[in-house]
Amino acid sequence: MNIGQNILNLRKSANLSQEQLAEKMGVTRQTISNWELDESTPDLKQGRELSKIFNVSLDDLAGDSAFECLGETSSDKKITIISPIENVIVTCNKIQSSSKYKGGKDSPKYALFGCDDTNSTAFSTKNTFLGWYEDKEQISKEIMAIKEALISDTPSYELKYNVEVEKKFMGMKLKMKKFN
Repeated sequence: MNIGQNILNLRKSANLSQEQLAEKMGVTRQTISNWELDESTPDLKQGRELSKIFNVSLDDLAGDSAFECLGETSSDKKITIISPIENVIVTCNKIQSSSKYKGGKDSPKYALFGCDDTNSTAFSTKNTFLGWYEDKEQISKEIMAIKEALISDTPSYELKYNVEVEKKFMGMKLKMKKFN
């Protein structure tokens, strides 16, 4: 995914039109359109403003993180996600994976978040940390499994591919024990 696609997805997730986002940013609607079509890109100051509006990091704005709408056509379809490793239960209508984290070979590479924006504004979406993932394959499997559970009208889903991490003073290290 590229920055233009990320802006488009984030704008739609926030239920903003191009005109509304342009007004918040102090730019024209055409500027927003050009960003979303990758005909131009926001400068650093604009990127910072976008990250504040959408409550995401600059890395997530520019990176390949994915905001995944869980509902097929509306964001009011929800699922309860259970994360036994993190001892978290959250009901959400979207999930978000982080960009790839840089760390040692034993560090987790991705994180998954549950998002509920049904009663939020562009400035306040409730994001809940769900778990750590060893690699892109594992987090992708989890996202697909969550979507399948939602399609089959399963009311809840327990994470299967996340890993337990050992938190250390200067970082994290994967534990060999995985929930599968």
